Amino acid sequence: MGIMIIPYMSSLSDNVIASVPQKLRDGALMLGATKGETLFRVVLPAALPGLLSAVVLSASRALGETMIVVMAAGLFANLTLNPLESVTTVTVQITTALTGDQPFDSPTTLSAFALGLTLFFITLALNLFALRVMERWRERYD
Repeated sequence: MGIMIIPYMSSLSDNVIASVPQKLRDGALMLGATKGETLFRVVLPAALPGLLSAVVLSASRALGETMIVVMAAGLFANLTLNPLESVTTVTVQITTALTGDQPFDSPTTLSAFALGLTLFFITLALNLFALRVMERWRERYD
């Protein structure tokens, strides 16, 4: 799952770093900073809110990828600290609960909708956290 999110996160991070104004880089280089100093002391601090937002957005996307999680984790209801054993996730439980013909008002179907609503609120909380970080640390440039 993590490997499948890497291209998404790297693309977002590349766009964030590229959006740092060239004037900031040029100014640091003209003041005698090396390329490494410019990167670590000017570009990355200016891009930090966007980079944190990219991480949170990637985590939110990873939470929502239902079918990938089903294929990777399997359909066993198991929770363990051992990373070598198969585990279950909320999305797997939603998929297994909604498989087959069931009446809408059955407890299994209603629990799947409750799990979906819980997953929605977790993702919403992550996105709101990313927005707060972005607003707090964002610097506006002309």
